[in-house]
Amino acid sequence: MKRKGIKEVAAAAGVSVATASHVLSGTGRPSAETRKRVLGIADELGFIRDASAARLRTGKSNLVGVILNNIVNPFFSELVASLEATVYESGGLTLLATAQNDLVRQEQLLASMVAQGVGSVILSPVHGSTADDLAPVLAHGLPLVVCVRDVVGSRVAFVGVDDEKSGYLAAECLLAAGHRSMVFIGGYPHTTTWDGRCAGIRRALAEGGLPEAACRMMPGLMHPDFAEEKMLSLASQGTLPNAVICFNDDQASGAYRASRKLGMTVGRDISIVAFDNIPQGRILYPELTTVDIQPALIGRTSAEFALRKASPNDGPAPRRTLEPALVRRASVIST
Repeated sequence: MKRKGIKEVAAAAGVSVATASHVLSGTGRPSAETRKRVLGIADELGFIRDASAARLRTGKSNLVGVILNNIVNPFFSELVASLEATVYESGGLTLLATAQNDLVRQEQLLASMVAQGVGSVILSPVHGSTADDLAPVLAHGLPLVVCVRDVVGSRVAFVGVDDEKSGYLAAECLLAAGHRSMVFIGGYPHTTTWDGRCAGIRRALAEGGLPEAACRMMPGLMHPDFAEEKMLSLASQGTLPNAVICFNDDQASGAYRASRKLGMTVGRDISIVAFDNIPQGRILYPELTTVDIQPALIGRTSAEFALRKASPNDGPAPRRTLEPALVRRASVIST
């Protein structure tokens, strides 16, 4: 069946095409009676507004392209749910893709977003991303918001958390419980997130009168299996401390599995702390102590920045660094 266009709606409602256009696009000042009649006729005819045609007329798009590093980690599910809701409430639409921690795939997705005519792009960059990797978007003057992990030297809008303070809170929690040795598992090295958390851990150690070696840094994959494998390996070498910091809450589930295999009870024989504060941490037993880095607020704020439609040439890009907070639960023991 042929889709009804705006001309058919205008004819059926007894108004001009211009008036119908104003009503259906929410512009102009048609009377309440006219607006009601046109919208009613549009519904009866099954009219669907052609967003691409509107974009050609106005030069604006209500599409927000979102490229995430991955969506397997529940942290990103929380983030994108809040982001999408914010865009929807503004009358926009989200176009979502995942780069799977692949620089080439990220480059292709950025170019595809531009080709799809998005009005702005939100990017949670993959490991190794540089300012040059953002060129496909910036060259077209599109607003770009980087979230979670910053891209050094990019000068684009950014929304994330204070990573240094996050690491400090995690380590300080363990030190306050009496631990003097710990391990930090997971996270890609030389990213702003990993570097920041390491710096915070080292600051906490220094304040506690301990050397940097008091926390062994073991970067790598952020999957639960990685934490499990590293803990079992350390245990086989007799070097597993009874305090573990995991890069995220999802990974902490692997640390819990390793503890069970080693005959250790979390919260009694070993302390585990992580980052994110997603619902999964409340499911683990005992409940996981974590640093809340506010994924939902990151998503909402990123969407708000993108919806402002500020181009790279409109002055300094907005940046917001959120404050993390320690959520104390039962996974930390006092020694």
